[in-house]
Amino acid sequence: MMNPLNHRWVRALAWTVVTVITLYALLCAWVNWTGARLLRDAQARLKAEGETTDFRAVTSEPVPDEQNFCAIPALKDLALQIDGSADKGEPGARRKHLEALKFPTGDKAKDKPGLERGAMFGVRVNLDAWRDWLRKAGVAKDVVNSDNVGLDVLKALSAQDAIVAELSSGLDRPEAHWTPPWKTRELPKMLFAVPLPHYGVVQGMSQPLALRAAAAARAGDAAKAHEALQIMGKLSEASLNDPFLIGLLVSATGTSSMVNATWEVCDARAGSAADFAKLESVFASLDYRRGALQAWRGELAAALDAVQFMKATPDSSLLVLSGTEDMPRGTSAIMSLVPSGVFDCNAAMIIEAEHDAVIRPLQDQGWAATIQSAAAFESRLMEERKQMYRRPFSFMALLIIPAVNSVTWRAAHTQCLVDQATIACVLERHRIEKGGYPDSINGLKLASGNPLPMDALSGKPMGYRKTDNGKYALWCVGFDGKDDGGKRVLDTKNPQTTKFSDKNYKGDWVWDFLATK
Repeated sequence: MMNPLNHRWVRALAWTVVTVITLYALLCAWVNWTGARLLRDAQARLKAEGETTDFRAVTSEPVPDEQNFCAIPALKDLALQIDGSADKGEPGARRKHLEALKFPTGDKAKDKPGLERGAMFGVRVNLDAWRDWLRKAGVAKDVVNSDNVGLDVLKALSAQDAIVAELSSGLDRPEAHWTPPWKTRELPKMLFAVPLPHYGVVQGMSQPLALRAAAAARAGDAAKAHEALQIMGKLSEASLNDPFLIGLLVSATGTSSMVNATWEVCDARAGSAADFAKLESVFASLDYRRGALQAWRGELAAALDAVQFMKATPDSSLLVLSGTEDMPRGTSAIMSLVPSGVFDCNAAMIIEAEHDAVIRPLQDQGWAATIQSAAAFESRLMEERKQMYRRPFSFMALLIIPAVNSVTWRAAHTQCLVDQATIACVLERHRIEKGGYPDSINGLKLASGNPLPMDALSGKPMGYRKTDNGKYALWCVGFDGKDDGGKRVLDTKNPQTTKFSDKNYKGDWVWDFLATK
């Protein structure tokens, strides 16, 4: 006969189980309803503003090979990875071939000089230090010092001439897009898993080309200087046309190097009016507002694709977040209990972060409004990450949303650099054609006939004045939005490490030649 106490215990346990299941079912129903509502509202906002989450729809249209710089033999399908390996097939062989343009890394790269000061600091690159380092690193052992350090550095880089010639063969092609086109190429099941093997190669090519341009300008070889700059511009344009935030940042890095090298060319007054007009058109292709919009739209599509992938295969969620395939036993069963509404909540928050806080203001208002919107959102995001209990069903989004602030700052700063370099080309054309720099930039136009770019952050004409050394100063207002009259504010402890693209920088972004002889 059953003990009454045991019978009561069984009944209590049964009621507990039923209660827990009921509460879980109610919780799931509420979470699913809430998630569906939030996602439906977020998707309605996207649709109302003509936005799409179709990845292929936000990518650039394919360009015929004969018009595409990246379709030349040296670069064809550089963005393609064969059988999961960056070394296989013709694309792998091309990437390996282009590595010959890179500088040594590891121990050989010790004490390598910098190239990053030019345009922002108004300081020439130290070619003497580069000549010594190139010998020390084994890039050029037989180059001896002469009276023209620019020629010495060019000789030291002569082993790279053949690859530069291969790249320059495509400079007459008007567009630059990595192949195969993202709109038509085969994509992985989850977009976040798409391989991007071309970026490492492109980053490695930037510094040697910038040094080549600076050395050629100092050596009086304007043709070589402008050739290197144009190649850099095409490579930056191609990465800017990719629908990824990492492509935006790779492009920004290459463009910053190109701008510094352009400053060197302007400082040396190397080139004809036609050379600078052509360089203007290269800078005109580097539209970072357009590139940032495409990158964020691609990022949004990829993020929502990842959430949908996790929703369809719940056990993949932890794999995506942890980056490992070694999950404990039972993970699949546990993740299958997660209500589908959790994934909808995360998708809705990603739309809020990437569309509402970045894409919409960038599309409708411009850089200044986007910077303010991104800063406000990221501040709130940081607080919510500290207290995830406030949005427990959006924890995945809280973890995977990228740093909207730093990406926005970098793109805005790069756009200002591009605009300054563009106006500098106009000023060099004016100097060549009129015999000197103008008293004002009012009335000047690009070689295309278009007006000069405005200060991207203030929306007003860029600051300009002629200087006592026969040159000029050109400036943008910086992130604080305040016009300091072309005043650079350097770090008081270590001026050489001043970070102009940092949100805390106070002062103008200045292009001048005060430190030159």
